Amino acid sequence: MARVLRDKEYKVLALDGDGSNPGGLSRLMFGLREGPKPLIEFFGGREKVTCPVDDPSSLTRVDDLSTGKIESAYEGCDGPMSKVTRDFVTSGEQVTLIDVEAGVEHFGRGVEKNVDIVLTIIDPTFESFLIAERVNRLASQMGIQNVRMILNKVESKEMESIMMEKLKEKKAKIIGSIHYDSGIVRSCLKGIPIGEPKVLEDVEGIVNKLEITNKDRE
Repeated sequence: MARVLRDKEYKVLALDGDGSNPGGLSRLMFGLREGPKPLIEFFGGREKVTCPVDDPSSLTRVDDLSTGKIESAYEGCDGPMSKVTRDFVTSGEQVTLIDVEAGVEHFGRGVEKNVDIVLTIIDPTFESFLIAERVNRLASQMGIQNVRMILNKVESKEMESIMMEKLKEKKAKIIGSIHYDSGIVRSCLKGIPIGEPKVLEDVEGIVNKLEITNKDRE
């Protein structure tokens, strides 16, 4: 999605807000062996940054790239990194893409507080459909009405039809599908850049719909 937006001449900021994924985005997107300096260090690290549940106050606004990772045993929860992710608000005209950990724990910490749209990636699993329903409910509780689902790893028309039907039962709004791409799986396995994946056309269609959605909101 970052690549499609860049090709459309948007300024794109990509933020890795998953405290457990050790630099995966940096490898897949940019081929970096080491991730960028964690944003949390700019605020004094875990010694200074509190969990947003214990202390909901905001951090100073920032303009950089990765919130931080869990690096050692008994380090504590990733709440402080969640606060950095939540308060990542930049000035100027750009699109900020924030990747958070799978599941709904980030809603419990209010990470989505400052976002314009929530995109939920739905894998072809029963658990994903339950999570989709919960995401809709939690987002609504936060006053976020702009929630869209993206079907992921779709292998056939039949699978896509089944997934769409199940999501409609959950009253979820679907914005597009991304088909299964073995090239991306290989890149994830080897930890190398994804190159030119076959699914770029799928993602471009989703971005086009997001542009229309954004114009309608304005």
